[in-house]
Amino acid sequence: HTGKRGDVSDVWRLDLAALCWEPMPGLPTAVQSHACCAVRGALVVLGGRNQGNPTSSVELLSKGEDAFLALPPLSCGALYNAAAFAVDESDSALGQVLLLGGTVVNASGMTNTPPSSSMQILDLATGICTPQPHLRNAEYPFAAATLPE
Repeated sequence: HTGKRGDVSDVWRLDLAALCWEPMPGLPTAVQSHACCAVRGALVVLGGRNQGNPTSSVELLSKGEDAFLALPPLSCGALYNAAAFAVDESDSALGQVLLLGGTVVNASGMTNTPPSSSMQILDLATGICTPQPHLRNAEYPFAAATLPE
């Protein structure tokens, strides 16, 4: 994030050894309120809002590439303010992501209010979202982390 308000397409990587920021290839479409995570060494950016409109877009930047690749959109519909984690698996061609909460926009364009308590497993190769047991509470914005076992 560049400190600007609104949609951004800038992507930056923090070099943890040197504690300095390095520019990366930009997003093809500027967004805000999106989710992102690393999957199999690639950066994945999911959903968000573009010019205020929720999106179901999924974009992937593979290590060493100079541009993001558009993947199939989220079958569960547009969402923003969600959290995302890579799923440890080997069944998918591109990998899977666990999407937590956020605000979901259904097929008729209606936004759920209050925020969603949904959890979905997204297959990046197909865009198919598979519902999982719900979160204990529906909240956003929120922070989440994975802990080693």
